[in-house]
Amino acid sequence: MTFKALVVGLGQIGMGYDLNLDPKVYALTHARAFQRHSSFQLVGGVDPNLDRRQLFEKHYGAPAYADVDSAVKALQPDVVAISSPTTEHHASVRAVLAAGRPAAILCEKPLAYQLAEAREIVEATAEQGCKLFVNYMRRADCGVVEVKRRLDAGLIGHPVKGVTWYSKGLFNNGSHFLNLLQYWLGGVRDFQILEPGRLWDGLDPEPDVAVTFKLGTIFFLAAREEDYSHYTVELVAPNGRLRYEQGGERIFWQGTVKDAACEGYTILDPAGESIETDFTRVQWHMVDQLAASLHGHQAHICSGAEALQTLEILAEIKSKL
Repeated sequence: MTFKALVVGLGQIGMGYDLNLDPKVYALTHARAFQRHSSFQLVGGVDPNLDRRQLFEKHYGAPAYADVDSAVKALQPDVVAISSPTTEHHASVRAVLAAGRPAAILCEKPLAYQLAEAREIVEATAEQGCKLFVNYMRRADCGVVEVKRRLDAGLIGHPVKGVTWYSKGLFNNGSHFLNLLQYWLGGVRDFQILEPGRLWDGLDPEPDVAVTFKLGTIFFLAAREEDYSHYTVELVAPNGRLRYEQGGERIFWQGTVKDAACEGYTILDPAGESIETDFTRVQWHMVDQLAASLHGHQAHICSGAEALQTLEILAEIKSKL
């Protein structure tokens, strides 16, 4: 079965990031991912900006509309990706549900800046029988799923202790890594603010905070995006070290070995192991997981309910700053 897909919001994640990149190598946007996946037909886009609409129509050969209502009524999509600005997510979802009956909505992260709006999104989609997923895209990558398997099987021991570097705001980018670590390490049990930090773009806080999960404690530290992008996770486990680097393009595991030079010492294996990733096509993997769910199979991507849990933790941290 092929599902008709509509993209609402034709900015960077909707269409822009990979527009001029090789489609055989890169799938970094909703539009490219839906176009390239055999389970979907990209039937249209929505954006109030005329230039973006014209660019979408030229590049993808599908109609673009200025508003959600017109697009949904005309195309009756099975799946809608919401990549409008976060402040517009609530209104965009409401407009989609009022105009049609999609089987699923894939919403950009975070669901909303306001917790009440996020809860209403989750409730409204559930009431209409529409599956809701949130684009914490790292959870779709094969390397991330493999790390989860190893943690669950005890191949990566715990409790762990670690450090995560994030930037561009706790809600905007830090939420990616909080959600990822909830997936890997289980629910959040506690947190402690170490340094309140600044506001990114005058809105999004950037605190340093220690978060305790079921399987260990991670120190979230804010970097300066204006200097350079730096998104990494390091997990120190009883039996080795995991490094999640370059935003997810590289995952490296070092188990423990006996030190050949110093008797009685145990060290990290210098050779280590690279865990396979496919981050340049991460949005393709996202919609592949979405297709699996629509066909009744297990999916690793973040549900609306899970994303709401992430947002509730973020909101609690913000309230303590």
